[in-house]
Amino acid sequence: MKKYITFIFTIFLLLMVCQPLFSQSKNEEETHEFKHFRISAAIGHSYIPKAKSESGNFVAIPTFGLDLQYWFSHTWGIALKNDIEIADYLVESNDGNNNEIIREYPVIVALPVLFSPWKDRGFNFIVGPGIEFEEHEDFFVLRVGFGSEFEVGNHWDFAPELIYDLKNGHINSLTLAIGVGKRF
Repeated sequence: MKKYITFIFTIFLLLMVCQPLFSQSKNEEETHEFKHFRISAAIGHSYIPKAKSESGNFVAIPTFGLDLQYWFSHTWGIALKNDIEIADYLVESNDGNNNEIIREYPVIVALPVLFSPWKDRGFNFIVGPGIEFEEHEDFFVLRVGFGSEFEVGNHWDFAPELIYDLKNGHINSLTLAIGVGKRF
């Protein structure tokens, strides 16, 4: 399983490094009007080391996401990032009594800040708070991550991202997702 995660991470990094090969030339970029809004849908998998399922300890949870972003400039933006984990699983509680908390299709709503240090690269850093809503118990979430946008044409893009969530101060989650977005 470790080889599988290493392979996926290597492909993700190669896509990030090769992004300038797919980007447009300066003359084409200058003719494009800056679009402040971006909406995207993503699909991915989340790995939660403390999660347990009926089949064993390793849990790779399918995740669907829907993001709405507003960019103030080419460098700074804010997003409403919504994810749903399509699974039932258990996590250890933080009360010291070895209790387990049931998680059934939790929904994460986060409001991170977006930072893109290189205007022509489409590489973004993400950091911000959120809440994981679930029937049994809601968790506070701190979300940190990075992603990239590869423009396809007409302000459509292909966007891989890697997101780390710290849930309730003790539950780690790592999500690798691929999205399709549109600027308007």
